[in-house]
Amino acid sequence: MEQKILIDSLDTARLACPECNREKSMQLSGYNIKRQNTKVKCRCRCGHTYMVILEKKIEPAQDTQLLGTFRSSGSIKCSGKMIIKKLNSKGLMLKTNIEQSILPGLRLFLEFVLDDAKQSIVQKEVVVKAKKGKYLSAEFTSDDHYDNLGPYLFFNKLYM
Repeated sequence: MEQKILIDSLDTARLACPECNREKSMQLSGYNIKRQNTKVKCRCRCGHTYMVILEKKIEPAQDTQLLGTFRSSGSIKCSGKMIIKKLNSKGLMLKTNIEQSILPGLRLFLEFVLDDAKQSIVQKEVVVKAKKGKYLSAEFTSDDHYDNLGPYLFFNKLYM
């Protein structure tokens, strides 16, 4: 039996093995999925192979080109330049300048410039949800956007 998996507006899908129930988040930006429904064969670490239908979900997300930097703290140290490719009130999808050893669950501190009239600088903390090459999907650690990002999201109709 095939599972239907929704691809969210940040090009992330959450798969679950029907055999062992192990979950995995995948960043699908590198695959350039055009159709609304795409059939894919998946293999779990337990060895089980299963079919899923990846279904594109239509949600508010803005394709952007917001430049900025990121850094991590804790056991894994990494930093670099980034481009935020998609953005909504829950999170973002970004592309790093070089491939790094960033794993899901890692907290990153982002600083980026909005493309509004004031060229506002925003500083946010995110948690990485999925990674594929240089592409990362991440969720904001707080749903409160009382800084310059809040009005930007509201004006561009990006609240979910």
